[in-house]
Amino acid sequence: MFRKSVSIDLVEPIVCLRGQPKDKQTINILRGAVRLQLSHSMLIHIITIQFVGVSKTLWPEASQHWDKHILVDSTIPVCKNSVLLKKGTHSFPFEILLSNALSESIECGLGNVRYKLLCQVHVKPRFIFINKSILHTQRPVVLVRLPTLESQQQCITQTHVINDRGGQLTLVIEKSHLIPGSLIPISFYFSSSSQVVAVEQIDVKLIERQKYRAPSKQTNRVLHHEIALSSPSSATPPCFLDNELRCLYAVPSKQTIQVRASTSYPNIRVRHWIQIYLRLELKDQSVKDLQMDAPISVLLESVDDYLNLPVYTSKSNYSSSSNALPTSASSTTSFSSSVWLQKLYPIKQHANDPLKVYTNQKHHLMKLITAPPPLYEEILA
Repeated sequence: MFRKSVSIDLVEPIVCLRGQPKDKQTINILRGAVRLQLSHSMLIHIITIQFVGVSKTLWPEASQHWDKHILVDSTIPVCKNSVLLKKGTHSFPFEILLSNALSESIECGLGNVRYKLLCQVHVKPRFIFINKSILHTQRPVVLVRLPTLESQQQCITQTHVINDRGGQLTLVIEKSHLIPGSLIPISFYFSSSSQVVAVEQIDVKLIERQKYRAPSKQTNRVLHHEIALSSPSSATPPCFLDNELRCLYAVPSKQTIQVRASTSYPNIRVRHWIQIYLRLELKDQSVKDLQMDAPISVLLESVDDYLNLPVYTSKSNYSSSSNALPTSASSTTSFSSSVWLQKLYPIKQHANDPLKVYTNQKHHLMKLITAPPPLYEEILA
């Protein structure tokens, strides 16, 4: 009885696509390794990785319920030549360049976009009566599109006319991207000629519109959702002072109500707006109603959670600095990351060289698979 196992290890199970799909200069890389666990020596002929992306939209009215499209289907050879492997664990690294025009991963009620890696390992059969032997495995991959750095720092500003005397309202939404469970600050600035005495009513909604396209069936479907946002300080209404008003509104968390991420894929397009209704009392005792809409994007996680990078240091420096940490969580993370890295890519080291250890105090996810870069002092030497 013998055992053979093959698996795919990814450095980044969540791959970030940066910028707009039209930005073809941006390079995205999917890194990982094929790991073989052999209970005896074996001759490997070829190892291939197939990256597949499929989009589906559901149409219950049609005879074929799914409208399916292949977004990407590429095969990459990881090992082309025959090689004899001894008993134990062996790793074969790979890198796949991803086009920025690819859609992000999408999970909606009437459609989805999913990616996966398929691996095939062709081995020489141990017994004569077996014609061929192929080891199979697969692993899902998640693509997330992140906003550009410029758009992250932007706020949404609009100007609206209140009366024919030049009175204006300047609306400022201090975030251009929302995260479920977070707070969104909204400020209102009234000009002196607007003659606003009080703000009687404020209603804020998050509008989500899902548009599904089925080119093969030549039809579209649109779903419209309105989510009322509440203010944490609803018991104490905001103070209208010096023609200025600032409010905070809470975006529902993923546990309370399902808010999907904004997408850029044409066949499954999810867009969001902030809709604000104001009722103003003017000096002449008249009432002015205003309704404003501002497009906004929704991310399921904060940008820092996707872009946080690990920090490495030498073993001696890490030992001296670990005592200053308040907890031992960082030490545990660093140790597990180092073991994972050595298994994925064994690094040959001399007996006198200090062991390089990767540390990441915030996440357990390793995001580097190459050997550690030289120290700053070694570069200057």
